[in-house]
Parts: sequence; C-alpha cells; structure tokens
Amino acid sequence: MGDVRVRRENGWRIERYPQTVTALDADSLEARQVVLAHALRMAVDSGLESVSLESVRNASGISLAAFPYRDRDEMLVALLDVVLARTLNAEREIIAGTRERLELGDMLAAEMEGLRRQAPLVELIFVFYFTRPDHVFRGRIGAALATYRRAFESALAGVELRRGVTPSAISAIVIAFLQGAAVQIIRDPENFVPDEALAAVRELLPS
Repeated sequence: MGDVRVRRENGWRIERYPQTVTALDADSLEARQVVLAHALRMAVDSGLESVSLESVRNASGISLAAFPYRDRDEMLVALLDVVLARTLNAEREIIAGTRERLELGDMLAAEMEGLRRQAPLVELIFVFYFTRPDHVFRGRIGAALATYRRAFESALAGVELRRGVTPSAISAIVIAFLQGAAVQIIRDPENFVPDEALAAVRELLPS
C-alpha cells in the first residue's frame, strides 16, 4: 500500500499515495455496483490488466449466474463510465458554483486540485485510452472530454473577453492546459508548480 506522503508547495497541500476504494457491503448494493466497486479497486491497486470476469467474480463473491456483465469489454466500459463520472465532472461543479463574475483561474485551480486528489483515477483514463486502438474506450473518453469542454464554454458565456478571443477558444485552451497538467501530475508531480501557468491563463481575461 505505501505510506501517504504529504508536503506543502506554494500553498498547495500535496498528497501522493496509492488510492484504494473503500470496501462495500455487498448485501446493501445492487450487483452492478458491487462488481464495479471491486473492479475499480483492482484496477487502481493492481492495474487494468488484473480486471477480468473471473477475478472480479472471485473478489465480489457474485456467482456466474448472477453476474451482471456478459463479457470483459462490457464490464470495462461500465467501469470507464464510473471513472469518467468521478473525474470529468466540470459541468456539475461549474454550474453549481456560478457567481456574478467568473474567475477562470479559480476554476482551473479547483480542477487541478481535483486532479491531484484523483490522480490514480485520472491515470486510469490514460490507461483505458491506450489499451486498445478502436473506439470502444476512446469514443467514450472523447465524448466525456467534449462535454467537459462545453461546460467551460458555457460558463464563459457573457464574460467579457479580450478582443478576438472567443469562449470556444478559451475552453480549448483550458482543456489542453488541464490535459497537460494531468500528465505532469501523474508522471512528474514533484516538478509541477501551477502558479505560473495559472497566471498566464488569467491574462486571457480582462483585469
């Protein structure tokens, strides 16, 4: 499991540890929820390749007759949907936090903090994307990212931007920025300091 490592950097509390999913009471949940909880825990702890129908059946204690997925692909698609719902949730968070004047820098800072907290799940998205070249996983990830981008674009509606800059362009920059941040947070967290990047993005909005 490893010990939790905590440090403070430029006002950020940074935690790096192998994330696990809290054990669930199978008697109180539907079979799909139980299966996906075990599958997610296995994927985070041991890698996506460890998630098979047999391994999840054994871990969950659900019989073959009661197992809710016909094959591994169907189960992994459902697992990916869970991961995307937990990570690419900007639309829900931004709309809930709407205020008189949008502060893009604050939005980005909040999203990056979310990336830090959920780094193992964010890494799973990359694993899903590169696991196979077809659209079984990539199509769902692309759709989720498109919704994520529209959320930022919608939140920017009505905000005065610099001449020639559109909400669509800003949202594209935001997504590219967060994707790059996600890669660095996962692969090189010790050297990721967000302040300068956030300052550059803030320059796109009027003072």
